[in-house]
Amino acid sequence: MRVSSKDVAQRAGVSRSTVSYILNGHGDRFNQATREAVERAVAELGYRPHSAGRTLARGQSDLVLLVLPISPNSQFSQMADQMTETLAEHGLSLLMCSATASPRSFAAVLTTARPRLVIALSELSEAKRAVLRSADVHALDIAHAISQPGGSSWTAGRMQAEHLMQRGYRRIAYARLTEARDDVLLRAREQGVREACQAAGLDGPQVITVTLRADADLDAIASLPIGTGLACYNDDTAAAALAAARVIGRTVPQELGVVGMDDTPLATQTSPRLTTIGFGLPTSWNRLAQLLLQRHETTDADFADAGECQLIQGEST
Repeated sequence: MRVSSKDVAQRAGVSRSTVSYILNGHGDRFNQATREAVERAVAELGYRPHSAGRTLARGQSDLVLLVLPISPNSQFSQMADQMTETLAEHGLSLLMCSATASPRSFAAVLTTARPRLVIALSELSEAKRAVLRSADVHALDIAHAISQPGGSSWTAGRMQAEHLMQRGYRRIAYARLTEARDDVLLRAREQGVREACQAAGLDGPQVITVTLRADADLDAIASLPIGTGLACYNDDTAAAALAAARVIGRTVPQELGVVGMDDTPLATQTSPRLTTIGFGLPTSWNRLAQLLLQRHETTDADFADAGECQLIQGEST
């Protein structure tokens, strides 16, 4: 049997209107004892407010809209999983849409869902920003924030290059992934590698493109001089590079060093085992969810360091 606000009111010893005011964010008109009584009753009864009624009352839903890029980067699915769990603890649900949606389609999603917040893991076009302003929906363009100099994606790329240099590789290359060519994270990671080379007085990285199709990547890996350290867009890219190196007889890590990104399960299944960069996803996304509850006080810059970069040493460097 569904628990109602009437049940909460009876348990707390207050009126239903008092329960409604407090649960809709207007509890400041009541004393602390009353607020605590309602919150305690809600917890004890396991009450969940009717979402449609809350949406009508506040003009926004309990949904958070996550704009995901079309990318083979498995880190995004990890983020979404963690974020779904964390937001649920605060009574919010995660709704996802594609970054490739047209501004018109994007506007339709906003009108239908009336989300409390939009979180973009792909850069928002000016047209979509205009849609958000028109709908009066707050957005956090996290993709833009973490891709700036000093942001976590840029920092991770720099860490890749610095690690390869520390391992003795004096030529640095960067492996892009064809399917991720429009991914803001790819540009940021590559720029981090490029600036690390510049800071060390090395030539800019030789850039190759990996397709994840077995035979197609042989020439790209063969073009790298002996003694090159290869920073890769993600672990999938790195695994493809390792496979191509094995086919052409390039020994790893002696003749070619390879470092991946994202610390996916694939990194432990390659031969040799892949060196990669990981992010503290549970910690960073829990922090994000906490800050979302203060949405009017947060900006993109609050999430520039979302994800604590960490080198996971394998056998490929």
